[in-house]
Amino acid sequence: MLTTVLYLVIGLLAIGAVIFLHEAGHFIAAKALGVDVEVLSYGMGPRLFSYYGRNTEYRISAFPFGGYCRMKGSLDLMKALKDDASSMDRTEEGSYFSTTPSRRFLIYLAGPLSNFILAALLIALSAAIPVNRLSDPALVAPVSDYPCLFSTSIVQEGIRKGDILLSSGEHIFQDWQDAEAFIGRHSGEEIPVRILRDGKEMDTVLIPHETEDGWAYGITNLRKAVIGRSLSPSFLPGDRIIEADGKEAEYDLDVYSAGKDSFAVTIERDGRQLVRYIEDGTLPFAWHSGMRKSAEDAAPLGYGFSRACAMYVSALRALGAFVTFHLEDALTVLTGPVKAAESIGGITALAFEESAGSGIRSLLLLASMVSVSIAVGNMLPIPTFDGGQMLINIAEMVKRKELSPRSYIILQIAGMILALVIMIMMYSLDIKAYFFS
Repeated sequence: MLTTVLYLVIGLLAIGAVIFLHEAGHFIAAKALGVDVEVLSYGMGPRLFSYYGRNTEYRISAFPFGGYCRMKGSLDLMKALKDDASSMDRTEEGSYFSTTPSRRFLIYLAGPLSNFILAALLIALSAAIPVNRLSDPALVAPVSDYPCLFSTSIVQEGIRKGDILLSSGEHIFQDWQDAEAFIGRHSGEEIPVRILRDGKEMDTVLIPHETEDGWAYGITNLRKAVIGRSLSPSFLPGDRIIEADGKEAEYDLDVYSAGKDSFAVTIERDGRQLVRYIEDGTLPFAWHSGMRKSAEDAAPLGYGFSRACAMYVSALRALGAFVTFHLEDALTVLTGPVKAAESIGGITALAFEESAGSGIRSLLLLASMVSVSIAVGNMLPIPTFDGGQMLINIAEMVKRKELSPRSYIILQIAGMILALVIMIMMYSLDIKAYFFS
């Protein structure tokens, strides 16, 4: 129970920091566009500490799980409502209601935009941190050598089973993972490579083939059939499989090619040959892989923004499924805020057990996911959300007439009700996860 609470606190602090930076985006935009901010608070609830700057109270509140930015204008709204005014004609200098709809639009856009930029920067920082990664030799085979495993007609003429990818131009391949990433960055191009075959170096060209899912090169990684970790006492780390279903097996794909739910394998252990059995087609072990400490090869900022864009699109799809009541699709990626916070804390703590670099990297990546989620969620066209406020501003710009104070309040009340419904739905996911899973 104590561990769960600790994970929850860590996660809530991370989410709170991201929310505060969202509010800081509104603050910066408001100041830049001539709107005074009465309070910028890190945290919610009772005030613990305040510093009064020019027109703004900078506050630290009791519960550090978020924050808020309160702009000047509440008195203007109260006066207009009291006088039953049809417009906000009498406003104080620096009030939110004294500026133009286009500036108000930019102030609300700044929140989601700051979240997107924050996510890209966090991903870029994480990409620059070296961490331990799986590392397998760049040993390859054409997929055409394993037709029972790969349903494709692609033939890569320049590659033979057992070739080792050495380099492409000036880029030397560290391992298969590095080679695969390099090929991915040059997808659709003819890629000249140097290979090692039977002890001799030679040059060839990887020819791209267009498929329904993009470009493919018709090669696959081969791993020696050596066991790394095992869930079964019948197989031990270091065991080498030399035969599967009566056929010689040198590589992992040779074992997969047995093509039966149950079959016998011959392993070599300490100079002895032993027969073991695979049941139900499930291998009770993982293949041996090495480890290599490295950062991402791509330029950090470019990598950060491309990954943030991909995350943004994924979050938009989940939101689209949610608002169109395709709940089964939405629930595959959505989780309740409490469960999300606990997961963030738990994953980060486990990563720190491996190394400080892994822990920091995990926290940055998880915070970037939270930041994108907040950016997308706030774009909902609900009046109390940024998306709803921007929609109001767009309507005012198109009609060239500002919303009446009474209509503004009605929309805010409706927005609060909708926001409450969404909040209940999200917390119901937590109830389901903790009590009915």
